[in-house]
Amino acid sequence: MDVTAAWFEEATADSAVGREARDVAWDATPLGPPESWPDPLRHAVRLCFSTRFPVMLVWGPDLTLLYNDGYREMLGTKKHPAALGSPARAVWDEIWDEVGPLFDTVLSVGRPTLSRDMRLMMNRNGYEEETYFTFSLSPLRDDDGRVVGVLDIATETTYEAVNQRRLAALGEVHAALPMTFTDLRSFALPVMAVLAQSADITRAAFYDVEGVRVVLDTGGAPEPGEEALVRRALETGLREVVPGTVVKPVRSGQGKGLLAVLVLRGTSVRPWDADYARFLVVLSTTIAAALRDAVRRRLNDEALRRRALRSEEERNRATEVSLALQQAVLSEPPELDDLEVEVHYRPAAAERDIGGDWYDAFATQDGATTLVIGDVIGHDLAAAVAMGQLRALVRAIGYDSQGTPASVLERADAAIDGLALGTAATATALVARVEQAGGGALRRVRWSSAGHPPPIVVRADGSCEVLRVRNDLLLGMDPAAPRRDHVVDLGPGDTLVLYTDGLVETRHSALHDRLDRLAEVLAGTHDAGLETMVDTALSGMLGTTADDDVAIVMVRPTGVHGHAG
Repeated sequence: MDVTAAWFEEATADSAVGREARDVAWDATPLGPPESWPDPLRHAVRLCFSTRFPVMLVWGPDLTLLYNDGYREMLGTKKHPAALGSPARAVWDEIWDEVGPLFDTVLSVGRPTLSRDMRLMMNRNGYEEETYFTFSLSPLRDDDGRVVGVLDIATETTYEAVNQRRLAALGEVHAALPMTFTDLRSFALPVMAVLAQSADITRAAFYDVEGVRVVLDTGGAPEPGEEALVRRALETGLREVVPGTVVKPVRSGQGKGLLAVLVLRGTSVRPWDADYARFLVVLSTTIAAALRDAVRRRLNDEALRRRALRSEEERNRATEVSLALQQAVLSEPPELDDLEVEVHYRPAAAERDIGGDWYDAFATQDGATTLVIGDVIGHDLAAAVAMGQLRALVRAIGYDSQGTPASVLERADAAIDGLALGTAATATALVARVEQAGGGALRRVRWSSAGHPPPIVVRADGSCEVLRVRNDLLLGMDPAAPRRDHVVDLGPGDTLVLYTDGLVETRHSALHDRLDRLAEVLAGTHDAGLETMVDTALSGMLGTTADDDVAIVMVRPTGVHGHAG
């Protein structure tokens, strides 16, 4: 029917849907021809077609429908243009149970409504479709003030709502991904638990690469072509994307090996478009990367565990060798007629922390007694080996040369350099030569220190002297470094105490204070046996444990002159 009402032609002139509305047989609807429409309806129609924002209005007892270009998009491909002039209930029959009560509220109470992101299952494109809308329904009144129509100002929020939901699902899956697992099923369980709650996933399945069997799945049954897609993905190692489904082979990260195949199928109530495909691809890639990383982490952890086990075994072997070497060289001192000698070695509390402490005592060809105590830098097999080499060097040079302690250390330095023993042979050392003095009971001790803690003399009256001198360089640092001898006399009942730094050094106290403390501990022990003096020094300085190895040598003249100086 050709509509000739001037006002209607004017109101619909700038709208494509408005021009289509002119062809509607309005006189066959409850509204009648446009020229008979009341002014309030005309005003509402003019408003509807004057805006680009989606607007729909209904008028009269049948809620006859009109809408503009913006609203036309919401009707999809199946409802327009038949919706023009039709009852709203007939147009939106599939969602009337949700929106009908809202229209009734506006018509009966006369107050507007507001709905945000309302989920509506529409059939506007030939299939059931999940949609979301934010809209407000407002009353339209006639000249007498009665509510006779409803104005619907709406916007579709489906895109935003679905995207937010998909982002949330990605976050939930990411949070659920296990860092470690025992098998494919244990990895898949927490992932499947999240996917089962996703409105965008109707099926998820993990396939084993052996025998193409389902390890774990959730949702609907597999479609007929699913297994074929899985087999193709296994053969090519490439992702398969078909309408509604993504099949993702999970690479092992080592060559062309595969760990599993993941299948994700979308829902039929959302159109399969680029966004949907992208969502499933990103989701499958995230899960696959997590599985691959977890496998790699497990392999790395296993490799580290095996390496640690090998290292532990090697360290144990090195410890055994070190202990054997150390015990071999820490021999009992010689029995001397004129000197009582007590030696002691105490390892660190950490059994595997083997150091390079050593001691030695031997009689030279001229009847003097040489005492040696030293400490190689380091706590490992290399330190133990270097300790054995240095002990042998000093012992041989001291016995053969019968020189002063300073000359013995100088020759040891030259040997370290000439034999290219390297930095492993860097050590503190103290060599002392005990000689008779003037044929009486007095003993003269000549000693030289290569960076070693100073000797202590416990006098026969119980007093203690710390023989502090300026130390020479450590052994192994400079073969040309000059060395100096020092002298102290021992009378009957005096005791010379030599020790390594493990007895006096701590992280929390200055060395000067610790030396004074050792002197205090030893003071008054002159009447005790040498073994008791050793125990007193250890308990007074260390308690029951030691952080470092400790070696101690104590010498006391007996007054019996069996060796000539």
